[in-house]
Amino acid sequence: MADWVLAAERAYVAAAVGGAVPGSAAPAGLTASARQAHAVAAAGAVASRFLAVGTPRSFGLVIDDASDAETAALSLAAHRTWFAPRDIRCAATSPGGAAELATATAGRAVSVDEALACDIVNVYASQLRITPRQLRRGTHVNAATAGILDPELLALATVVHEAGLPALAAGFIDGRQLDELTIFVIDGAPIAAAAMWRV
Repeated sequence: MADWVLAAERAYVAAAVGGAVPGSAAPAGLTASARQAHAVAAAGAVASRFLAVGTPRSFGLVIDDASDAETAALSLAAHRTWFAPRDIRCAATSPGGAAELATATAGRAVSVDEALACDIVNVYASQLRITPRQLRRGTHVNAATAGILDPELLALATVVHEAGLPALAAGFIDGRQLDELTIFVIDGAPIAAAAMWRV
């Protein structure tokens, strides 16, 4: 298990109950941008724990280009704290990105639509618009920003922003109910980022 992911989960619980944000076990020597990448990855993994199907078999990653591959791979590492997906699908909005991501994650390069058809999908791309028709029932999406989500999808899905994640992590509200579409909008993950800095 990744201690830094568990530290982020504890930070969300502390935010819900009004406690102090615990120190993190973030790997030592990380730059500010690397700590932020860890926070974003951890926030997505915590959200998936409460909003995704119980035993996801497929995991999709969508990036814009190869420069996003390292961040997306970190997201998969964070999710492996609780999940063991067998089918890792990697897609990119520009040529070449999917192949590099597939190499970094031991996944396979696929189209964006194939990646969006997974149990859990992490989207670090800003150059696409996701519509309800691209997702199947029961899919959980972690989106770096709400700007990629079609208004029709936002109206149809259960959408949680980072401010709502503490109540989920603390068990004050229920997560997934049945086979609805769920979306977590990461929005920079300031609560998880605070935990990453308290080493």
